[in-house]
Amino acid sequence: MPRGSDEEDTERGLVRRRRWTGAAVTCVATALALVHVLFPGLSIDSTAVALLVIALVPWMGDLFHSIELPGGARLEYRRLEERIGAAEERATRLDQQVDGAAATARVALAAANSPDPEGRDEARGDASWAVGALERLVTEYAQVRERMPSGSLRTARQERLFGEMLKVVPHVPGFDTDAMLASDEPGERLAALARLYVEPDPAKLEPLLDATAREELPFLMYWCANTTDRLLSGTAADTYSVPVGLVRRLRTRLAEVPDGSDRARFLRRVLRHLDPSDPPPAAGG
Repeated sequence: MPRGSDEEDTERGLVRRRRWTGAAVTCVATALALVHVLFPGLSIDSTAVALLVIALVPWMGDLFHSIELPGGARLEYRRLEERIGAAEERATRLDQQVDGAAATARVALAAANSPDPEGRDEARGDASWAVGALERLVTEYAQVRERMPSGSLRTARQERLFGEMLKVVPHVPGFDTDAMLASDEPGERLAALARLYVEPDPAKLEPLLDATAREELPFLMYWCANTTDRLLSGTAADTYSVPVGLVRRLRTRLAEVPDGSDRARFLRRVLRHLDPSDPPPAAGG
């Protein structure tokens, strides 16, 4: 639909709403006048009038910005409404930040509490234990996704596995981060993210951004964006150059994820790193 048509529809809607609001106010005022004529002895004190006016305020926001109550008190409805909305937005953003921090803390706790893999003996310089442990974790991750329904329990298991990967991946010899990021196996992609989370490597920024732009699994996409934000937070802006097309893909991906999700919040942070001229994160993001 053309923009002009949208604006006309919006304007017509506002006009109709103002007319209905005005009609409602007229009806209420007329009813009060009739009550006054029919029952002249009925006394209505200033408190009753004030309460009646306050009751009408939510329906009269299109007609005025403020009203003055008996006694000189001034009620600015629109400003009050805006303050309430701003407070709700701040509360939503805080809740999301707490959720994101909690996820990171749970993963760190899982890494700290997980037992050392079988066969680990760094004194001998044999890293085969790390290869075997990572293969087990990748397989277990695939089984969790296959056998458990989506929900908090599955997310908790995935976080535990990611935490264990954080301890293992630094010891895997010849770890090919690029190949793992591009793997069809989600467990291998998660292992690559664990490696970059533990050892942020600016040289891997572009493959990581590419993985973030195309990742479809919510849990993996969250850690893609989280890991990218971690890498960029420790890298000077003048030390990297990202293709414009890749930034566009990230913006497109952002538009596809739920606006209030942690994925959206971290994606916005990533885009702010890449282009500080981007507008600030939207409410709830």
